[in-house]
Amino acid sequence: MGNVINTAPCRFCGQMVQLDTEEKLTQPQAEEKATMSCTCPEAVEYQKEKQRKEKAMKNVSVLFGEDAAPEKRAGEGIVNILRAAVEEIYTGGLAKVTLNLRGGSKPLFHRIAKVR
Repeated sequence: MGNVINTAPCRFCGQMVQLDTEEKLTQPQAEEKATMSCTCPEAVEYQKEKQRKEKAMKNVSVLFGEDAAPEKRAGEGIVNILRAAVEEIYTGGLAKVTLNLRGGSKPLFHRIAKVR
């Protein structure tokens, strides 16, 4: 099967973007891809914010989750709390979070998430 041409607007400026994908996208998927490829100032800021959030989630994994050294890994419940905290930081609910873990580790979220 060949590539599929999708069109969708940027969420911020409404500019229509043509997307060449391997499969048909849902409207929300197409709008996300269009927004991620748009160069309007709002879309560029959204792209940067999304990249920062993804990096913060990766940092949680590398420092405390499945990608951490075995002796540094925290339990699944703690990792879920840390991921939820990153989510809240990027949705504006929290400015920073400090957790005291057994063993003296203190993940300070303005370092992990690099808050605005």
